[in-house]
Amino acid sequence: MLTGFLGCSTWTVAELPGPTGSLDAFLIQWERSRPDAQPVEVFPNVANLLGGPQPILALYREDVTNRAVTEFFIALTGSAETALPILYHADRHNVSLSLAFALTWVESLYSPTAVNQNPTSIDRGLWQLNSLSFPNLREEDFFNPDVNSRHGAAYLRRCLDLGGDERTALAIYNAGLARVRRNEIPPTTVRYVERVTAYQRSIEARFNRYMSRRFPSGAA
Repeated sequence: MLTGFLGCSTWTVAELPGPTGSLDAFLIQWERSRPDAQPVEVFPNVANLLGGPQPILALYREDVTNRAVTEFFIALTGSAETALPILYHADRHNVSLSLAFALTWVESLYSPTAVNQNPTSIDRGLWQLNSLSFPNLREEDFFNPDVNSRHGAAYLRRCLDLGGDERTALAIYNAGLARVRRNEIPPTTVRYVERVTAYQRSIEARFNRYMSRRFPSGAA
Protein backbone atom coordinates (compact mmCIF):
# COMPACT_ATOMS: atom_id res chain seq x y z
CA MET A 1 0.00 0.00 0.00
CA LEU A 2 2.82 2.41 0.87
CA THR A 3 5.20 1.59 -1.96
CA GLY A 4 3.83 4.49 -3.98
CA PHE A 5 5.30 6.95 -1.46
CA LEU A 6 8.81 6.12 -2.68
CA GLY A 7 8.33 7.30 -6.23
CA CYS A 8 11.32 6.03 -8.22
CA SER A 9 12.19 3.29 -5.75
CA THR A 10 12.01 -0.28 -7.02
CA TRP A 11 11.83 -2.06 -3.66
CA THR A 12 8.92 -2.63 -1.34
CA VAL A 13 8.06 -1.96 2.26
CA ALA A 14 8.14 -5.70 2.93
CA GLU A 15 11.90 -5.68 2.26
CA LEU A 16 12.59 -2.97 4.84
CA PRO A 17 13.79 -3.69 8.37
CA GLY A 18 10.97 -3.75 10.87
CA PRO A 19 10.58 -1.09 13.57
CA THR A 20 13.50 -1.20 16.00
CA GLY A 21 12.38 1.46 18.46
CA SER A 22 15.95 2.78 18.54
CA LEU A 23 18.06 4.28 15.80
CA ASP A 24 21.27 3.50 17.67
CA ALA A 25 20.17 -0.13 18.03
CA PHE A 26 19.58 -0.27 14.29
CA LEU A 27 23.05 1.16 13.59
CA ILE A 28 24.66 -1.38 15.91
CA GLN A 29 22.66 -4.23 14.36
CA TRP A 30 23.63 -3.13 10.85
CA GLU A 31 27.30 -2.73 11.82
CA ARG A 32 27.40 -6.24 13.27
CA SER A 33 25.82 -7.71 10.15
CA ARG A 34 28.47 -6.49 7.70
CA PRO A 35 31.44 -8.73 6.83
CA ASP A 36 34.66 -7.74 8.59
CA ALA A 37 36.77 -5.27 6.59
CA GLN A 38 34.54 -5.72 3.53
CA PRO A 39 32.71 -2.57 2.43
CA VAL A 40 29.15 -3.59 1.67
CA GLU A 41 28.36 -0.66 -0.60
CA VAL A 42 30.48 1.81 -2.55
CA PHE A 43 29.31 5.19 -3.83
CA PRO A 44 32.17 7.72 -4.05
CA ASN A 45 29.80 10.68 -4.42
CA VAL A 46 28.45 10.30 -0.87
CA ALA A 47 31.09 12.62 0.62
CA ASN A 48 30.39 15.29 -2.00
CA LEU A 49 26.64 15.15 -1.43
CA LEU A 50 27.06 15.24 2.36
CA GLY A 51 28.97 18.48 1.94
CA GLY A 52 26.41 20.10 -0.33
CA PRO A 53 23.09 21.86 0.24
CA GLN A 54 20.29 19.68 1.64
CA PRO A 55 22.60 16.63 1.77
CA ILE A 56 20.07 14.15 3.15
CA LEU A 57 17.47 15.10 0.57
CA ALA A 58 20.09 14.88 -2.19
CA LEU A 59 21.06 11.36 -1.09
CA TYR A 60 17.39 10.35 -0.85
CA ARG A 61 16.99 11.37 -4.48
CA GLU A 62 19.94 9.24 -5.63
CA ASP A 63 18.95 5.73 -6.73
CA VAL A 64 22.12 4.27 -5.19
CA THR A 65 21.50 5.74 -1.73
CA ASN A 66 17.69 6.01 -1.62
CA ARG A 67 17.27 2.74 0.23
CA ALA A 68 19.91 3.57 2.84
CA VAL A 69 18.32 6.96 3.56
CA THR A 70 14.85 5.43 3.80
CA GLU A 71 16.04 2.70 6.19
CA PHE A 72 17.61 5.38 8.39
CA PHE A 73 14.33 7.24 8.80
CA ILE A 74 12.30 4.09 9.32
CA ALA A 75 14.71 3.20 12.12
CA LEU A 76 14.47 6.75 13.47
CA THR A 77 10.66 6.75 13.62
CA GLY A 78 10.24 3.03 14.31
CA SER A 79 7.65 2.69 11.56
CA ALA A 80 7.58 2.56 7.76
CA GLU A 81 3.99 3.79 7.83
CA THR A 82 5.20 6.93 9.61
CA ALA A 83 8.49 7.54 7.81
CA LEU A 84 7.51 6.97 4.18
CA PRO A 85 4.80 9.65 3.91
CA ILE A 86 7.05 12.24 5.60
CA LEU A 87 9.87 11.38 3.20
CA TYR A 88 7.64 11.49 0.14
CA HIS A 89 5.92 14.78 0.87
CA ALA A 90 9.02 16.57 2.21
CA ASP A 91 10.81 15.57 -1.00
CA ARG A 92 7.87 16.72 -3.11
CA HIS A 93 7.90 20.16 -1.46
CA ASN A 94 11.70 20.42 -1.36
CA VAL A 95 11.79 20.53 2.44
CA SER A 96 14.92 19.49 4.32
CA LEU A 97 14.40 15.92 5.57
CA SER A 98 16.17 16.57 8.85
CA LEU A 99 13.92 19.59 9.42
CA ALA A 100 10.75 17.66 8.56
CA PHE A 101 11.60 14.77 10.88
CA ALA A 102 12.78 17.04 13.69
CA LEU A 103 9.56 19.05 13.51
CA THR A 104 7.29 16.01 13.51
CA TRP A 105 9.20 14.51 16.46
CA VAL A 106 8.72 17.68 18.52
CA GLU A 107 5.09 17.97 17.39
CA SER A 108 3.94 14.38 17.88
CA LEU A 109 6.84 12.08 18.83
CA TYR A 110 6.07 10.39 15.48
CA SER A 111 2.64 9.31 16.66
CA PRO A 112 -0.02 9.50 13.90
CA THR A 113 -2.73 9.56 16.59
CA ALA A 114 -1.28 12.40 18.69
CA VAL A 115 -3.84 14.97 19.86
CA ASN A 116 -3.40 18.31 21.63
CA GLN A 117 -6.50 20.13 22.84
CA ASN A 118 -6.24 23.94 22.72
CA PRO A 119 -8.81 26.35 24.20
CA THR A 120 -10.50 26.92 20.81
CA SER A 121 -9.04 24.26 18.51
CA ILE A 122 -7.40 20.84 18.29
CA ASP A 123 -4.01 19.83 16.89
CA ARG A 124 -3.87 16.32 15.47
CA GLY A 125 -1.57 13.79 13.87
CA LEU A 126 2.10 13.64 12.92
CA TRP A 127 2.39 17.32 12.02
CA GLN A 128 -0.19 18.45 14.62
CA LEU A 129 -2.40 20.12 12.05
CA ASN A 130 -4.76 22.62 13.62
CA SER A 131 -8.51 22.18 13.16
CA LEU A 132 -9.02 25.90 12.48
CA SER A 133 -6.20 26.09 9.92
CA PHE A 134 -7.43 22.99 8.09
CA PRO A 135 -11.24 23.15 8.37
CA ASN A 136 -11.84 21.03 5.26
CA LEU A 137 -10.12 17.94 6.63
CA ARG A 138 -12.27 15.20 8.11
CA GLU A 139 -11.27 13.90 11.53
CA GLU A 140 -9.93 10.67 10.04
CA ASP A 141 -7.80 12.69 7.60
CA PHE A 142 -5.85 14.22 10.47
CA PHE A 143 -4.84 10.74 11.64
CA ASN A 144 -3.94 9.43 8.18
CA PRO A 145 -0.12 9.69 7.93
CA ASP A 146 -0.22 10.35 4.18
CA VAL A 147 -2.91 13.06 4.30
CA ASN A 148 -1.42 14.65 7.40
CA SER A 149 2.08 14.70 5.90
CA ARG A 150 0.82 16.05 2.59
CA HIS A 151 -0.72 19.09 4.27
CA GLY A 152 1.99 19.44 6.91
CA ALA A 153 4.88 19.46 4.43
CA ALA A 154 3.02 21.90 2.17
CA TYR A 155 2.38 24.23 5.10
CA LEU A 156 6.00 24.03 6.24
CA ARG A 157 7.09 24.87 2.68
CA ARG A 158 4.83 27.94 2.82
CA CYS A 159 6.35 28.94 6.16
CA LEU A 160 9.84 28.61 4.67
CA ASP A 161 8.89 30.76 1.70
CA LEU A 162 7.35 33.40 3.95
CA GLY A 163 10.06 33.32 6.60
CA GLY A 164 13.12 33.07 4.39
CA ASP A 165 15.05 30.83 6.80
CA GLU A 166 14.37 27.72 8.85
CA ARG A 167 14.23 29.31 12.30
CA THR A 168 11.75 31.97 11.20
CA ALA A 169 9.73 29.31 9.38
CA LEU A 170 9.52 27.24 12.56
CA ALA A 171 8.32 30.28 14.49
CA ILE A 172 5.62 30.87 11.88
CA TYR A 173 4.62 27.19 11.97
CA ASN A 174 4.22 27.34 15.73
CA ALA A 175 2.99 30.85 16.48
CA GLY A 176 1.46 32.01 13.20
CA LEU A 177 2.55 34.55 10.63
CA ALA A 178 0.81 37.53 12.22
CA ARG A 179 2.60 37.24 15.56
CA VAL A 180 5.97 36.70 13.90
CA ARG A 181 5.49 39.76 11.68
CA ARG A 182 4.54 41.83 14.73
CA ASN A 183 7.62 40.49 16.51
CA GLU A 184 5.36 39.12 19.24
CA ILE A 185 6.88 35.65 19.41
CA PRO A 186 5.94 34.01 22.73
CA PRO A 187 8.57 32.29 24.91
CA THR A 188 6.95 28.93 24.18
CA THR A 189 7.69 29.41 20.49
CA VAL A 190 11.30 30.37 21.20
CA ARG A 191 11.69 27.11 23.14
CA TYR A 192 9.92 25.23 20.35
CA VAL A 193 12.34 26.54 17.73
CA GLU A 194 15.31 25.58 19.92
CA ARG A 195 13.96 22.06 20.46
CA VAL A 196 13.37 21.44 16.76
CA THR A 197 16.74 22.90 15.79
CA ALA A 198 18.59 20.85 18.40
CA TYR A 199 16.93 17.63 17.32
CA GLN A 200 17.60 18.49 13.68
CA ARG A 201 21.32 18.77 14.45
CA SER A 202 21.15 15.42 16.23
CA ILE A 203 19.51 13.78 13.21
CA GLU A 204 22.15 15.20 10.88
CA ALA A 205 25.04 14.03 13.06
CA ARG A 206 23.61 10.52 13.35
CA PHE A 207 22.88 10.42 9.63
CA ASN A 208 26.46 11.37 8.74
CA ARG A 209 27.77 8.66 11.05
CA TYR A 210 25.36 6.13 9.57
CA MET A 211 26.29 6.95 5.97
CA SER A 212 29.99 6.77 6.80
CA ARG A 213 29.42 3.22 8.00
CA ARG A 214 27.08 2.26 5.20
CA PHE A 215 29.37 3.61 2.46
CA PRO A 216 32.79 3.40 4.15
CA SER A 217 34.89 4.11 1.05
CA GLY A 218 32.74 7.03 -0.09
CA ALA A 219 31.96 9.08 3.01
CA ALA A 220 34.38 11.10 5.07
